[in-house]
Amino acid sequence: MSFMWRGVSSLTDRLRSFVFLRYLLLVPLLVVFAVGTYSFGRYSGIAKPESQPAVNDGESVHLRERRNAPTIASPSLQPEQKVLPTGGAVYTRWGRTECPNGSEAVYSGITGGSFFNIHGGGSNPLCLPMDPLWGTYNENVEKGSKLYGAEYESPSGFDFANAGGSSLHDHNVPCVVCRSPTRGSVLMLPARNLCYGDWHVEYAGYLMSSHPAHNGRTQFVCVDGSPESDPAGFRDENGALFYNVEGVCGSLPCPPYVQRREIVCAVCTK
Repeated sequence: MSFMWRGVSSLTDRLRSFVFLRYLLLVPLLVVFAVGTYSFGRYSGIAKPESQPAVNDGESVHLRERRNAPTIASPSLQPEQKVLPTGGAVYTRWGRTECPNGSEAVYSGITGGSFFNIHGGGSNPLCLPMDPLWGTYNENVEKGSKLYGAEYESPSGFDFANAGGSSLHDHNVPCVVCRSPTRGSVLMLPARNLCYGDWHVEYAGYLMSSHPAHNGRTQFVCVDGSPESDPAGFRDENGALFYNVEGVCGSLPCPPYVQRREIVCAVCTK
């Protein structure tokens, strides 16, 4: 009897050892399976569905579409766009001390240039300010180039209302530099007192330059049709002299030009 009991006990121990070994071998297999499943889901490119907010059964399709639509920024929240100025045309109004309406004065002054009867010097008239500044100077040495004032010479065709109705012969010539804040281009148009197309007339007047018998030459400038005089100047001191310009038929076609007529002009901006 004892011999049989020992046999059963030995068989039981062997079964227990066998079951234990089976579980011992099963654990690594489960671990390997779990790791492989995780890796496959991570690297296989299979995207997990995003969680969606709960939707009430009674919510309409229209409301769901509006809620899921992309948000568009309100125009009022966009940064403000700066509008750059388009003006800046600068011109000189010869013969006047104030700018036309719509333009701002940069500065006013008197007209200067080279003496009428010399060969050298500058040919362009200058609008000289009345508050000059000085750099390094030497008053003991005479300079080679000279700067004089300017005078009207026998002006004709002008409206002398701004001069009290009297002629401005031998009067000094004032000037003002003007800037148009709304227009960017400027031109001096000879032989017309009206501008072309949509160009704007800043002022109109008469073309003036030096006398052909004088040694020096000056540029043609457009002097305002209603000129003023410099209140400080009526001393007939000469300097740069401004004469009316007339046409001469020949190489200049007549018509449309006419012999001896004063040539008009206009300063136009756009």
